[in-house]
Amino acid sequence: MQQWSPSGPLLRHRRCDILKTTRILIITAAVLALVACHHGGPRPIRLAIDPEISRLTKEQIFDRGEQQLAAKKYVRARNYYSYIYENFPNDPLGRRALLRIADTYFAQGDAVNLVEAQYKYRDFINRYPGSDSADYAMLQIAMVSYKQMEKPDRDQQKTREAVDKFTDMIRTFPNSPLRPEADKKLQDAMDRLAKHEHIVARFYIKRHSYPAAVQRLNGLVEQYPNYRERDAVFYDLGTALAGQGRKAEARLYFERVISEFPKSEYADKAKRRLDQMKTA
Repeated sequence: MQQWSPSGPLLRHRRCDILKTTRILIITAAVLALVACHHGGPRPIRLAIDPEISRLTKEQIFDRGEQQLAAKKYVRARNYYSYIYENFPNDPLGRRALLRIADTYFAQGDAVNLVEAQYKYRDFINRYPGSDSADYAMLQIAMVSYKQMEKPDRDQQKTREAVDKFTDMIRTFPNSPLRPEADKKLQDAMDRLAKHEHIVARFYIKRHSYPAAVQRLNGLVEQYPNYRERDAVFYDLGTALAGQGRKAEARLYFERVISEFPKSEYADKAKRRLDQMKTA
């Protein structure tokens, strides 16, 4: 006699019941964990770091964060720093930990983490405005925008933000030891804006829209006097003015290229343009 065994629809029905029960248990466990955290239950971050963390001093815990940061294990480093800050918020080491939390986000470097980094640096300044590290936090706020700058031929919103923030940092902390770095980054950002204007002006020259090109280049010279490609700007100004028939003014700019930038590639071009203007 053949022995009966559960199969077919009945077996499938039982399997479905088991799967549903398992899902319910998982969801219930997750909800209970969230409720426990909300009501002051154990924080997962402490268990994730080290089960023996309570035996370490705060200095040892901070050092572990430093080791993880040096190893570019940013999330794990952030866990150590977060433990320090949450448990010792008024301690000097707790303040350093908050700054380090921001540093871990900054080091990760993607768009989402950079936004979080900027928020954390601002939080540090708001909480500890008199800190010796406030200048660093303010510099890093500017560096977030600096990291997000687009190429010169694209939108320059983040570049303008960087210029404003570096300027604020320099104005607020004029004697900071970080001032040289802020000055350099500010000049880089200013050059990016100037390059953008230069690209637009050259576009106008190619389109023979010489008045628009002259206006753009004059604005560039006035707004960005330290632009690193002034030799090219003066040459392009001469070209645009010559295109308008303003030969006397054009000649002055070609002569400036030769006298102020004798080793520039544009010096030879300017000489040729002057020779052409003499024979024209």
